[in-house]
Amino acid sequence: MDNLAHIMTTSDLSIGYKNGKSLNTLMEGLNLKIQKGKLIALLGANGVGKSTLIRTLANLQKALNGKVFLKGKEIKEYEAKEFARQVSLVLTDPVQSGNLNVTKLVEMGRFPFTNWTGRLMPNDHEKVEKAIQLCAIAYIKDANITEISDGQLQKAMIARALAQDGDLMLLDEPTVHLDANNRYTVLELLRNLVNETQKSILISTHQVEIALKMADEIWLANCGENIKCGTPNELIQNGDIERAFPYLKKLEL
Repeated sequence: MDNLAHIMTTSDLSIGYKNGKSLNTLMEGLNLKIQKGKLIALLGANGVGKSTLIRTLANLQKALNGKVFLKGKEIKEYEAKEFARQVSLVLTDPVQSGNLNVTKLVEMGRFPFTNWTGRLMPNDHEKVEKAIQLCAIAYIKDANITEISDGQLQKAMIARALAQDGDLMLLDEPTVHLDANNRYTVLELLRNLVNETQKSILISTHQVEIALKMADEIWLANCGENIKCGTPNELIQNGDIERAFPYLKKLEL
């Protein structure tokens, strides 16, 4: 069956915003599939609807039309905690930290699995420690998150999502505030996480060249067009990448 191979699918999905009685449709007729154990990069210009798509898939924003399925079940049928056990999300929104250290931040990823007391069990601590190790941030695990770099904080946010231990991670522009070195490091980390955990990761990003080297699949979003899906090599060879990003020279993988 299709849902054995795909963690999430969409059927005739339209996304955008309602403004009073009018609709602002950003993308429509989307039939997308997120295969298990793949890194997918969502590429496109600002304003094309990348963040809206991520938020719709994450069940934070209602679709204008169509459906989103997680493991064959429509996402609107999931209770919030049940959904969070299977899908984790990293947004660009600033962290409201209070007085959190890195470990406490990562521990927040286990809240969907705790009871009303919020107490972590030994299994939860194991998941947290594993996420910290996989993201290579053990050396800052006791540091306050207000005292670490932007790159370190982004890795901690990814570790928090990883600690949820769902099958799918959604990340909206996780490298947007980072310097060139940290942008590469974060995308390399995501590539390694897919290889090591076989989770599915969908990331929206402006880092076209890096994404083409790291991702298994590209979702290419252009204004007024349906998303084009394919391997990086397929979209390069048929010229779609050059049409979307004319500043790029002919690329070879």
